[in-house]
Amino acid sequence: MNDNVGMGPYDMAVSPDNRFLFVTNGGNTVIHVYAIALATGKLSEIEGSSFVNSAYLSGLWVTAKGRFLLGASSSINAILVFAVDSSGAITQVPGSPFAANSIVSDVRSNCANDRVFDADNGSDLIDTYTISSSGTLTPVPGSPFYNGATGDGPNSIDLAITPNGRFLYTTDSFADGFSLFAIAADGALSLVPGSPFEDFGALGGMTITDQGDYLYSVAFETATVVAEAVQSDGTLTFVGGYTDGQISGGGEPNSVIAYPPPVCANAAAQ
Repeated sequence: MNDNVGMGPYDMAVSPDNRFLFVTNGGNTVIHVYAIALATGKLSEIEGSSFVNSAYLSGLWVTAKGRFLLGASSSINAILVFAVDSSGAITQVPGSPFAANSIVSDVRSNCANDRVFDADNGSDLIDTYTISSSGTLTPVPGSPFYNGATGDGPNSIDLAITPNGRFLYTTDSFADGFSLFAIAADGALSLVPGSPFEDFGALGGMTITDQGDYLYSVAFETATVVAEAVQSDGTLTFVGGYTDGQISGGGEPNSVIAYPPPVCANAAAQ
């Protein structure tokens, strides 16, 4: 762990079995992989880490069965896909990186392990892919899809998918709201009527609870975490906004997580 570690981590992702932590570094093109001691949470870097890749990564995500690590590249407008072996070591799959339409800020896969979505921080579009059993990404018919944003950008910063795979949310840092999509069986996205839904503050990171009943987003201009209750049709009901003195020491928070994280039950082989 001697390659520019002082530059600091940029994003992290945990394997579904909680055995490994994957970390991007803000100052170089490497991924660090740590084994997690389940009893104590202590981290130890695995043999062979860090792993050099071909791009700077702004987001990470592990597929539901832990077979693949997805990396959102902000430097080459693409998604990198890595196969994860039993030791936690990663290797880019054939064909990776896979082109996106713009600067990719984050990436997600669904619990069924057959679709991958990215947030494009540089356009008003969202890319949707089919992921094969070997990790290859292929755009679905109609991709990319308009993100519904109405801000001065507009762009997509972060994504959240409901655990049942029916709905996808995205934030737009140039608008005071979020877009809600219904996800079709073939991966196509369609805006839910009324989207984008207005909130308050320019929104950045977002997360959904393990049961899919609450969605949280960060209004970074006001240092506020916004809580919404998720209804059966995917629409949201405002719960509250939690500001400086309640949840932070000031500044502009850009990310948020929920614990425990969403868990994919009965996920397929990927």
